[in-house]
Amino acid sequence: MGVAVFPPLRGSALVRQSRPASQANARRIECHESPGQPESPCCSMFRHKPAGADIHLSMGTYLLTDSLKLDRLLGALLLILGVNTMTGWLLQVPAMVEIVRGLVPMVFNTGLGFALTGMALLVGERRRGQVRAMIGWSMLLLYSMTLAEHIVDASLGIDMAWVHQWYNYGNTRPGRMAPNSALGFMLIGAVNSALGRVDSRVTARLIVVLTLCVLTIGLTGLGGYLLAPDLLFGWSRSARMAVHTATGMIAAAIGMWAAWSGSSWYADRRFFTEAGKVRLLGTAILIVVTTTVGLAGFVLMQESLEKAIEGRLLSVVQSRGPWLATITRETVQHARSELRMVQAQEGALPLLRPSGSGAKPHTFDDAARRLRAEGYPHVAVEDVHRRVVWEAGELDKPAEFTATLDNDGTELIWNGVPLLRVRAPVIEGGALLGYLRLDKPMPAFDRVLFNGATLGESAEVTACVQQHGHIVCLPNRQHARPFKLGLAEGDRHADLPMGYALRGKTGVMYTLDYRGHNVVAAYGAIVPGVGFVARQDTVEAYAVIRRALAFGAPIILLISLAGAYVLYSQTDPLVTRMYESERRADQAAAEMRTLMHAVADGIMTIDGADRVRSANPAACELFGYPEGAITGRNVIGLIDCAVPVVQGGEVVPEANGEFSRLVGTANVQVEGQRSDGTRFPLELTVTAVNVATDRHLVVIMRDISERQAIERRLERMAQYDSLTGLANRTLFVDRLRIAQARSQRAQSSLAVLFIDLDGFKQVNDKMGHHAGDQLLVGVAQRMTSIVRCTDTVARLGGDEFTVLLEDVNQAPRSAFAVAQKILAELQEPFTLGAGSVAIGASIGLVVWEGARSTEDIEQILQLADARMYLAKQSGKNRVVGP
Repeated sequence: MGVAVFPPLRGSALVRQSRPASQANARRIECHESPGQPESPCCSMFRHKPAGADIHLSMGTYLLTDSLKLDRLLGALLLILGVNTMTGWLLQVPAMVEIVRGLVPMVFNTGLGFALTGMALLVGERRRGQVRAMIGWSMLLLYSMTLAEHIVDASLGIDMAWVHQWYNYGNTRPGRMAPNSALGFMLIGAVNSALGRVDSRVTARLIVVLTLCVLTIGLTGLGGYLLAPDLLFGWSRSARMAVHTATGMIAAAIGMWAAWSGSSWYADRRFFTEAGKVRLLGTAILIVVTTTVGLAGFVLMQESLEKAIEGRLLSVVQSRGPWLATITRETVQHARSELRMVQAQEGALPLLRPSGSGAKPHTFDDAARRLRAEGYPHVAVEDVHRRVVWEAGELDKPAEFTATLDNDGTELIWNGVPLLRVRAPVIEGGALLGYLRLDKPMPAFDRVLFNGATLGESAEVTACVQQHGHIVCLPNRQHARPFKLGLAEGDRHADLPMGYALRGKTGVMYTLDYRGHNVVAAYGAIVPGVGFVARQDTVEAYAVIRRALAFGAPIILLISLAGAYVLYSQTDPLVTRMYESERRADQAAAEMRTLMHAVADGIMTIDGADRVRSANPAACELFGYPEGAITGRNVIGLIDCAVPVVQGGEVVPEANGEFSRLVGTANVQVEGQRSDGTRFPLELTVTAVNVATDRHLVVIMRDISERQAIERRLERMAQYDSLTGLANRTLFVDRLRIAQARSQRAQSSLAVLFIDLDGFKQVNDKMGHHAGDQLLVGVAQRMTSIVRCTDTVARLGGDEFTVLLEDVNQAPRSAFAVAQKILAELQEPFTLGAGSVAIGASIGLVVWEGARSTEDIEQILQLADARMYLAKQSGKNRVVGP
């Protein structure tokens, strides 16, 4: 990206058009006319210019106009972006400040910064210096104060917090931009103020460096948004640069480059040489790219960690609901069973009948006594309005927390300890008279429901209900007693994870919790009306990334600086050589002979009588002759054109001994003959060249013996296993396809054996991979020695082998006999180094009869594989066949 943004040659033409041609440093352009060739556009333009005019005038004007177009276009876009953001805050439209829903919004002062940057890029040529300088100094003042606010952690009254109060996006300091955003706008202001007057090399280089720094801030801002430093280090949400802010920074850097790259001071050799531009820009771009790529690695690492953290928290939330439902159901069933056993309903009827009138029969006293003895410390009788009519036992404290768990009136209460309150209806004659109420202690409730030990030290698991305008939560390991969170209309806690959980939603979110800390929280309702949140501070959750960043960031920086130093020290000689090569290009004709002597390919020129006129040393060495010894020889004695020649892998018509037939055909493969009579493959290209009235042939050729040998080796590697030399899967499938067709035509049978070694893994684990490789080679040799030369043994991979038996007589009996022979041979010990090992094999056998079988290749292999696994499951060291 950086290379495309800052090409070093954009402004070089402007200085040439501002000075006389005699003083310009432009390379001289000469125009030559060739018979029958049209005049080049460049020469045509030069020829029709007045005397003394510079050829670079038109080119420089075009480049300058092009850069100004980009300058104005980006300025307009930045101005629109800034005005849109400021308007969005004033009109209270979230979409205008977020751009994309869910992203961190751009604050008002950031929009103002982009508006000022756009104005600086759009100002006219006449008063550009003064207006840009005024804008630049204004930005320097404003955004240096913003950066100072971050440093001292205090407000200087410039954040316009009142404009941001309507929208809560988690910024603990409403209206304050991220510190890297403030630094970026400071640098933009410095560039604009310096562009007003560039009169020294220091100022010119400072402008270039600061522009590249703005680009770096924008690129790292994009990665920083994904890396989320506010979550990583526990800072406030304002520490994260918005995505559209980072994009605007990149656009601002490109716009400023477009503004100064066409300026006269950038083209002035007093400030920058061409080598200096390449060195400076190349070094800066290397640092930018290295830093950005390094940051991207941490972003990918953090994304993987985020998924793991979110999955762990969400599993805690999703597992607690079924657990609570199970405990509740079992407790209710047990309580109602106890009530039936003590006949509590019959004893409570007199208390609930109108005639009972407060009577307290001894039968219910006995039932209550027995229930309390069974672990129910509090027993009560309620009327239909759930008013207590009679009770036995007392709660230690009034209930501080109450949550309804089901439609039957079962409640979870807390009065110092968690209790499950169970109600059983009392019905007489089909009419509801009241309820029997039992309170059951839940000693293990806290340990299970709020167990967050696996989540970390900062983890908090909370269960809450909404009561009387408040969120009331059960005690957990951070709170010894029930605690409350305000939940008034418009309260910011409504956007907390617990607020979503109480509204019946489930998910994971990153937010500021009720303490103002950055957390990752999973939320959901364990039962309707009871919200559940498992959260962990992001500072603890991302500790691994933070440690990796603390270790890796300095290394990335050192690599960037070291690479920049090497590049900076090497670019000057490179640029010097580049200009020197241009000078030598003008002398190409005089140096052609030297070039022919230095080239590695053989080059010959041939006259109309097929005799060699000249040959470079590589051509003489190619045919085994001393330098200059093949001049005057007939080319037919060196290159055999009477055999078929090959082009692009296809045979072309014979040349019939006429070398001229090869003209115009590129990369033709023929045979050459050395001085000792040996033949070798030769690849050549023949081109016809007219010199005055004579027609000559230029032949460029190379020995391709080594290349063909490599191609043959590659072809073998593609079809054979490199360790055992057996056929691989590709070759085996091809041979099976051919054998299947041959068997079908001949109405014969073939067999496929799928062999998997038993005990190979133990050899690999105990004796090492080298011993395992020796064992595989030995297995291949034994199997190959057993089968016929017309059969195929292949290694599919690992310790899996296949054998193809063609033309099998008396199938499957004969194939089974071969399999048994292989099995017996493989059970014989193998000598590996100083010791020996014994293994076995499981073999699956499939017989394919061409007359009756219909299975295709894949089905045959799958069936053989399945039978091999059946052999393993049946005890190993056996053959399973049809």
